[in-house]
Amino acid sequence: MKKTFSSKKSAFSLIELSIVLIIIGLLIAGITGGASLIKSSELRSVMGEARGYAVAVNAFYTQFNALPGDYNVAVGGAAYAGSTNGLNGRIEYYASDASAYASEGVAAWNQLKQVGAIETGPTTLLAVGTAQVPSANMVVSKIKSAGWHFDYRNNVGAAGDYAGAGTNEGLLAVPANQNVVVLTGGVGATSATTATMVNGTTNKTTTAILTGNDALSIDTKIDDGYANAGKVRGLNPAATTACYATSATANVVYTVSATTKVCAITYQVDVNS
Repeated sequence: MKKTFSSKKSAFSLIELSIVLIIIGLLIAGITGGASLIKSSELRSVMGEARGYAVAVNAFYTQFNALPGDYNVAVGGAAYAGSTNGLNGRIEYYASDASAYASEGVAAWNQLKQVGAIETGPTTLLAVGTAQVPSANMVVSKIKSAGWHFDYRNNVGAAGDYAGAGTNEGLLAVPANQNVVVLTGGVGATSATTATMVNGTTNKTTTAILTGNDALSIDTKIDDGYANAGKVRGLNPAATTACYATSATANVVYTVSATTKVCAITYQVDVNS
């Protein structure tokens, strides 16, 4: 007798395929949603960090009637500003007479740590003649590869220009005149007596750490959302003007078209600001 065999070909039904696609969609949504939550958490942490350093500066001023770094007394053995630049109301990134580090900005972290205004400071403080590295020589931020430094912001213009030349920041002919903490990547070594991270149109020693969208998000949540106005301001690093277009007119917007990191950011820490 001849045996006959029948073979059945099996395949997914439309319902089964639909279920698989739904599961894939949910996984993708979960992954992208998780990444978005992580990013939002990082940006919120930046806001908290900046406010915390403003509180620390105010606490120091309340105790010593002077700004950290700008104070010309070696509190707790910390570095201090000298007679030339000290007690002028500016925490300057470069100050040749600042003890040990040629920087009131670096000395400020040392003084804040010594009086207990901040819990942790940079692992190793270095003079600004050496490159500053987040987590090693800069207070580390929750944003990967980012850190904080102090500087005094008064205008934009030619890189390294402290005085009146160039384009003033914000309202026409009105300089910013702000002591700030700067969120940035690593900061390049400098020996120029006018060295600054924040007063040049293109600040060549500063590294971009935020996209324009990230900077806008931070600025909008805690300030006015404009790159050259208010207590939160954008910063054009690395010889570019990609974060925002420098202008003597107030309320310039961030450039949000780029998906790459094009911005650093500053936060005013003046007393009662």
